[in-house]
Amino acid sequence: MRGYFLVSKNRTPAVPVPPARQSKVKSPVEVKRAGAPRRLISTALPVFWLLFAINTVNFFDRFLAVAVAPTLKNVFHLTDGNIGALSSAFILIYTLSALPLGLLADRVSRAHVVSIGVAIWSVASGATGLATGLPLLFVSRAAVGIGEASYYPAGTALLSAYYSLERRARIVSRWASGQLVGVALAFGVAAGLSALLGPTVGWRVAFLISAIPGFILAVLMWFVANSPMQAPAESSSYAAKVNQELKGHQRLFPLFIQGDKPVLAGFITYLRTQLWPRVRLAAHDLWHILREVARIRTVWVVSILQALSFIVITPAVTFLPIYLRSTTGPFHLTETLTDAIAGLVIIVGGLTGQISGGNVADWLGKRIQGGRILTATVGFGLAVPAYALMLLTHSLVLFALFGILAVLAINLPIGPVLACAQDVTPTAIRATALALTLLVGHLCGDVWSPWAVGMVSTALGEHVSTSLLIFGAPALTLAAIVGFFGVRVYTAEIRPDSDSNDAVTAVH
Repeated sequence: MRGYFLVSKNRTPAVPVPPARQSKVKSPVEVKRAGAPRRLISTALPVFWLLFAINTVNFFDRFLAVAVAPTLKNVFHLTDGNIGALSSAFILIYTLSALPLGLLADRVSRAHVVSIGVAIWSVASGATGLATGLPLLFVSRAAVGIGEASYYPAGTALLSAYYSLERRARIVSRWASGQLVGVALAFGVAAGLSALLGPTVGWRVAFLISAIPGFILAVLMWFVANSPMQAPAESSSYAAKVNQELKGHQRLFPLFIQGDKPVLAGFITYLRTQLWPRVRLAAHDLWHILREVARIRTVWVVSILQALSFIVITPAVTFLPIYLRSTTGPFHLTETLTDAIAGLVIIVGGLTGQISGGNVADWLGKRIQGGRILTATVGFGLAVPAYALMLLTHSLVLFALFGILAVLAINLPIGPVLACAQDVTPTAIRATALALTLLVGHLCGDVWSPWAVGMVSTALGEHVSTSLLIFGAPALTLAAIVGFFGVRVYTAEIRPDSDSNDAVTAVH
C-alpha cells in the first residue's frame, strides 16, 4: 500500500486517496515546478542568438579601449608601458573573478549569472567615459573585468547545454564570431564618433553609448531557461557517472538555509553548531568539484593552449593601433585609416578563422581521432610565419595581407579548443571547468604579457613591433608543439566506454 496515503504535517491519521484520484496527486517536485516562474526563452536558436548578441556587446565594450588607445595615450600622456599595464589590470581582475563566478554558475541559474554580469560591465563601461586620468581608467576597466568574468564560464556552459556533441565545435565557433562583430563595432563607432565629435569628446561618448545595449540584453537574459526540455546526452559514461556523483555537491555553498534566524544571545552557539558545519560542508563540496575538474587532462591541455594564444592575441590587439600610428614605426597612419586597417585585419581574418575552424574541426573529427585538437595545432603552426612577416614588413599592403593570414590562423583554434573542453567535461561542472581554463590561461598568458610587451617596447624606444615579435613567435611555436601531443590526451578522454548506454557517439 506504499504511496496510497497522504500524510499531513501534524501527523494526523492518514487519509486514503482513491485510486481514481492518485494520478491527479502531484509530487512535491511537480508542485515546485508548477509554482516556479516560467522561462520564456527555452529553445536552442533564440538562446544562441541572445548569447551571440551578448558576446558581441562584450567585445564591443572590451575593444573600445583598444580602438581609442592612441587617443588615450595622447590625452593622458601615457607610454606603451602604461597602456600595457591598463590591459593587464583588466585581465587580472577578469581572471581572478572567473573561478568563483564559474563555481557559482554551476550551482544557480547560469542565465541569471550572465544577466547580472552583463548589467555590471555595462555600468562600468559607461563609467569609463567619465574618467579624468589613469587611476580612474584602471578602476573602471577593472570593474568591466568583474562583469565580463561571469559571462565566459556561465555563457559557454549554457550554450553547450542546448547543443549536442556532434554540432558543438561549429556552434561554439559561430558564437565566438560575435567577438569579431564586437571588435568591428568598436573600431567603427570609435572612428565615426571621433570624426563627428573630435577625438577628445568622441571616445567618451562611445563608452557612454556602449552601456545601452548591455542593459537591454541583461533583461532578456534573465528569462532564459538553464537548459532545454530535452538536454543532449553526455559525451561519455565517465561524464554521466560524475554527474550522478556530483548531485550531492550541487549546493550553493550551504551557509544559509531557510528557517535559520539566529539571535544575538545565541550567536556563538549558532556559529559553533550550525554555521561552522555548513562551512566545512561547503569546503568539502568545493574540493570535490575542483578535484574532479583537475583530473581531466584535456582541461590542462586547453589551459596551456589558451595561455600561449593569449600571450600573442592580447598584446597584438592592444598595440596594433598604436603600431600603425607610431612615429617610430613604418606607417604613420591617421586615426581614421588606423581604425580601418586594424578593423580589416582583425575582422576579416578573425571571422574567417573562427567560422572555418569550427567547420573544419567537426568535419575532421569524424574522420581522424583527435581531429579537433589537430585543427588547433595546424592553426598555431600556420600562424608562426604569417605573424612574423606581418611585423617585419614595411609595406602596408603586405602588412594587411600577412595580418589577415596571421589572425585567421590564430583564430582557427578558438572554437575547436573550447569545444574540446566541453566535450570531456560533465554537464554538472562545465562552468567550473571553463573558469579553471580561463584562470590558468590568463594568469599564465595575458595577465603579464601586455605589460611586459609594453615595458620592453618602451625600453627599446617605443618599438612595439620588435617587442611583439620577441614574445609572440616563440609562444605560437610552443602552442603547435603542445597541440600535437595533446591529440592523444583528448582522444583517450573523449572515447565513451563500450558498456555505456547513456553515452552518445563521440566526435574525435
